[in-house]
Amino acid sequence: MTIAEKLIQQGMQQGILAGKIKTAKNLLQMGISVEQVVKATEIPEEEILKIEKELHKKN
Repeated sequence: MTIAEKLIQQGMQQGILAGKIKTAKNLLQMGISVEQVVKATEIPEEEILKIEKELHKKN
């Protein structure tokens, strides 16, 4: 795999993660449980809890 291909792959992975984080935020704001958000986004529970804490700080 070339360096360019690796960079493209890395960028795609970052974009996918950003989308999952946005989805997690939306689900948490809708009142969906942390457990269900973990299942839906496949983001580790401790990361979802950090996102939830961040959302509560803004409100």
